[in-house]
Amino acid sequence: MDSKLLNNLNIFIRKLNQYLWLACLLLTHAPLAYADESELPTLRYNLGGTSAWIPYGYFGDPNKQGIFADIVHAIMQHAKISYEFYFYPPKRAELAMEVGMLDFDFMSPDWVKGGNMGDEFVTTIPIFELTEYIVTLPKNAAKFAQPQAIYGKRVGTVAGYSYYDDNKFKRVDFLSESKLIEGLAKQRFDAVILEGFTASYWANYHEVNITFAAQHSHGNIVIRLRKEHQNLINDFNKAIVFLQQSGQIQNIMQSYNVQ
Repeated sequence: MDSKLLNNLNIFIRKLNQYLWLACLLLTHAPLAYADESELPTLRYNLGGTSAWIPYGYFGDPNKQGIFADIVHAIMQHAKISYEFYFYPPKRAELAMEVGMLDFDFMSPDWVKGGNMGDEFVTTIPIFELTEYIVTLPKNAAKFAQPQAIYGKRVGTVAGYSYYDDNKFKRVDFLSESKLIEGLAKQRFDAVILEGFTASYWANYHEVNITFAAQHSHGNIVIRLRKEHQNLINDFNKAIVFLQQSGQIQNIMQSYNVQ
């Protein structure tokens, strides 16, 4: 079979599988609806999409589920809102958020173009700050002293993740942060975009010497909530304020060695 035809066929099959998955999801999950504020839903959060985003995402330890999961638990416990975890990869999780099959996630306005989260979402007050860097091998550090240095170049990214300027560079999507560090070590690209603690963890794990060449983004992490649940946003915000003032957010971060 002609290689171009085979490639097009593979692309068609991948897209078909994605749409079939979404159709099944829609058929098996009825939209949440409630008559008044006393009839609260069980909110759905994707725990599996950040499996390699250590220490923020879930990395397989049920007793230490990651910063995001611990913050979700603390917020929901204080706000008295029930929730359940799902385990979708990032691309499927983003689709599920768009159609309302997941109800909330963690985002930063600095990750998306113009800081616009979309008309179908509302956001909480800031929870904590997070910095992403342009990470490279030491020999290439001088090439990326400024964030604009990645423009027009191939840059390692995580499939399903948002980057505010990804129309200015060529995304090379990998499935996880771990795979990005491996790809960097094999010089499949000269730079990747990663959060600092995550990059350090996987660099140590894979024994790769890395450099933080330039800051790519720095901003507040918020919870992005589907607009049909906007009557809960005050409950989220009150819980976040309580957890911040009581030191619980800081304690969660420090328990994962994030200062």
